[in-house]
Amino acid sequence: MTLPSRELKRRARSVLEGKYFFAANAACTLMLYSFFVTLILQNTGLGSSEKPLNLAFYYILWVIMALLGSLLEVGLVRYVYLLSQKKEASLTPSLLYAFRNQPDTYILVYALRYFLGLIWFIPALLKANQLPVNLEPFALIKALIPVLLLILAAVLPALGASLPYALAPYVVLDEPDCLARDALRTSRRLMNGNYLRLFRLWLSFLPFILLIFGTSGVAILWVKPYYHTTMSQFYMEVSHQKLPEEPQISIVV
Repeated sequence: MTLPSRELKRRARSVLEGKYFFAANAACTLMLYSFFVTLILQNTGLGSSEKPLNLAFYYILWVIMALLGSLLEVGLVRYVYLLSQKKEASLTPSLLYAFRNQPDTYILVYALRYFLGLIWFIPALLKANQLPVNLEPFALIKALIPVLLLILAAVLPALGASLPYALAPYVVLDEPDCLARDALRTSRRLMNGNYLRLFRLWLSFLPFILLIFGTSGVAILWVKPYYHTTMSQFYMEVSHQKLPEEPQISIVV
C-alpha cells in the first residue's frame, strides 16, 4: 500500500517536531552560502561583460559554486534522513559529511541532475542576456514577458527529466561506496511506477515555493528541511525500509 503525499508530509512533520531549530540552522548555512557566492560572483563584473570568454568563465564559476553547495545540501539531507530512520543525528558532522565521504560521487550525481534540469532553461537564459540595459520600468516588464514564458515552458520538461534521478543522493547515503552511475541506476529502478506519485508530491510544495518568494526567502529556513524530510519518507517507502517502533534519537550540535 502506497502512502499519499499528505501522509508522507505528516510523517515528516512528526520527525521534525522539536528538532526544527537544528534543521533550520542547516538550511540557514545553505542560504548564507548562496548569498555570499552570489555577492562575490556579481562583484566580479564577469556577468555583465560583453566578452563571450568572460561570460563563459562567469557561468563556469556558477556551476562550480553550485556543485560545492550541493555537498552542503547533502549534509542537510543526511541529517533529516537519519532523523527519519530514528537514528542518532549530529548536525555539524552531517553538514560536512559529503566533503569527507565520496564528494566526487555526490558531485557527479548532482551535476547530472542539474544538467538535466537546467538545460531546458537555456533559451530563457539566452533571451534574458539579450535584454537591453537601463530600460524604463514599463519597458522592462514588457521585455521580460518572453523570458517568463520561456521559463514557464521549461518547468515541466525540467521536472520530468529530473524525476528518475531524484533519489540518487539517498542511495549514496545508504551505500557510501557505490559509484555515481550505480546510484543513478538504482534511483531509476526505484522510481519505476512512482513518477506520478513523486510529481504530485513536488506539486504539493508549490504553495510553499510561493511562500518563499512572498517572504523574500526567509521561509526557506522552514520549507527546505520539511521538503527534504518528506523526500526521506518517500525514499524509505519505495525502498521498503522498516522503522523501529520506538525512536532512539539524540541530538548533538
